[in-house]
Amino acid sequence: MYKLKVQFSALQLPKTLQPIKYQIQYRAPLPPPPGVTRTPEEIEQEIKAMEEQYQKLAMVMIDLPQDVMWNEPPVVCQWQAPRKLWTTNFVNDYKFNEDKLTIQFRTGVLWPIGIATLRYSNMPYQGYDIKPDPDGSGVIITVTGLCVTCTWVCLSNYVKLKSITNASTNALREHFNKKYSVKQMVQLMREAACDFFPDFDGYTYVEGSARKEWVMERHTYHAMAFMSRSYNFQSSRWNQGAGYRTIVMQMREAVDTKRTAKLQLMALTPERATMLKCTEIAPEFSTESVLGMPFFPCLFTFNMMYGSVDARRSTFNMKYKLVETVFEFLQEIKPCSYS
Repeated sequence: MYKLKVQFSALQLPKTLQPIKYQIQYRAPLPPPPGVTRTPEEIEQEIKAMEEQYQKLAMVMIDLPQDVMWNEPPVVCQWQAPRKLWTTNFVNDYKFNEDKLTIQFRTGVLWPIGIATLRYSNMPYQGYDIKPDPDGSGVIITVTGLCVTCTWVCLSNYVKLKSITNASTNALREHFNKKYSVKQMVQLMREAACDFFPDFDGYTYVEGSARKEWVMERHTYHAMAFMSRSYNFQSSRWNQGAGYRTIVMQMREAVDTKRTAKLQLMALTPERATMLKCTEIAPEFSTESVLGMPFFPCLFTFNMMYGSVDARRSTFNMKYKLVETVFEFLQEIKPCSYS
């Protein structure tokens, strides 16, 4: 998979093929603390001393594979067998060429090399969009991450990867428009370092996430799955600051042409669902509801009491396999907690 080239700068290999022990512990000095100034002579001496040490180390050049998305410079580490852990203590002079997708570094040991990527580099999401497929009987789910935008189509009991934009490589292209279960799709995308599927504790690693109360969030995903063929759901910029017990999203009907023009803000709590008077472009967020709206205990009840006849009929005509597929997929990407 990897093309590996090792170059020894100042090492004399013996004529015999007997193994040698090669281990040089060296780490480049850290930059001086703020406020500390150095003369040009001191800087030149430090660079010269560093180059002399680098000449003793082995230079490694690796061509990165094309079946992984390198959204950020990968982390190079080495397996330290006695301690049974991955370490970067012997990696120096690291360079990443984003155009050629190559890395170069120097090391003082010839241990097994590992290349790691940040798992949650695409989070928090910049937005999501859930709507009926106008060309079929499925549901289109689009999530815009920090690096790439992915679009899936849920059909019956399987998921298709429709497109990926802004990708750094051609990874996953051979899987476009192929049928996979939700679990298989999650595994494929994680192996390609395109992870849109946070674990239950993912919010502890993602700065800017908006963790929501899980029972409420799970119930909301189930309601969205039932309504996914009759409504268009979108992210809201007010969701992140709404708090642990409130989900804010935009929605509109997708079957009644009289109600499809304008997106409405919805605030969902464990006690009720409220259509807000506030808009997405308002200068301040307000939980004041639209005048004259009755009490709705949840999003699903809102559709049954306020939705158009076509929207209610579409909800009852949903195939249970499609409902469960959309529900399972929403639980994996968790759009309400990461956008």
